[in-house]
Amino acid sequence: MKAKIKVFFQRISKVLKRPDMILLPGQLAFFLVLAIIPTMTLITYAASVLNVSMDFIYDFLQKAFSTDIANLMLSTGAGGNAGLKLTIVIVVCYYLASNGAASVIVTSNAIYGVKNGNWFQRRFKAIVMSIIFVLLLVFLLIVPIFGDQIIYLIESVNLNSHVTKIIVEIFNLLKNPVMWIFLFFLIKIIYVMAPDRKIVAHNANYGAIFTTVAWIIMTELYSFYINHLANYTAFYGGLTSVCVLMMWFYFLAYFFVIGMSLNYQKESEELEKTGAIKKVK
Repeated sequence: MKAKIKVFFQRISKVLKRPDMILLPGQLAFFLVLAIIPTMTLITYAASVLNVSMDFIYDFLQKAFSTDIANLMLSTGAGGNAGLKLTIVIVVCYYLASNGAASVIVTSNAIYGVKNGNWFQRRFKAIVMSIIFVLLLVFLLIVPIFGDQIIYLIESVNLNSHVTKIIVEIFNLLKNPVMWIFLFFLIKIIYVMAPDRKIVAHNANYGAIFTTVAWIIMTELYSFYINHLANYTAFYGGLTSVCVLMMWFYFLAYFFVIGMSLNYQKESEELEKTGAIKKVK
């Protein structure tokens, strides 16, 4: 056991010295933020179209983020041309946000020592990966972080007791083991998709497990802050919460890049032992 722990930290040390660890996490975090904001706005707009109570949505956004952010998101759907404006904003933001996934692809190619593929194929793959990233982040925001607040708000609007019970059971089911499996599965898909060469699925398990555990720890810390420490009524409360949200995004991106590099590090060490390669990069 001690030997395995020692090897693990040796791999971490090698990964942290890589030059891509300086630039890629911050770049990826920026584009993740760019993707998550229009996604939340789109969800809000869809809820308004479906005649879901805007007071309920406003209360959730206010408790989850701040009054200013709640007003900003709800104002997106205002006006007669909201549908057209929203479509333009969503398309542009998602296209720009795919640059983060494109950077992951290029970096993974550099890590694995392969040439970049066709630009159109890479861009299409980047868009697909961006959608997966967004699903991951929305899932983390809705279930482990704001799940209790959503349940509280649903109970406070006096829905049918049977419906409320079903929603509570779904949230409880999605927590813990199911959440871990879901995170691991989607993170592994991204790791397998990223390089422009075939990656054996089980070779991505090592980094995916590391990233899943790291994401769960960071999400629990962020959830604790949101539910116990955040004070949106204070003068700087909203600004502090936005800063903490940005830090959470950055650490998610940072650990994601570490996990991607760990996959290559472990694979190259195993290939070196078998004589398939002579030197580890």
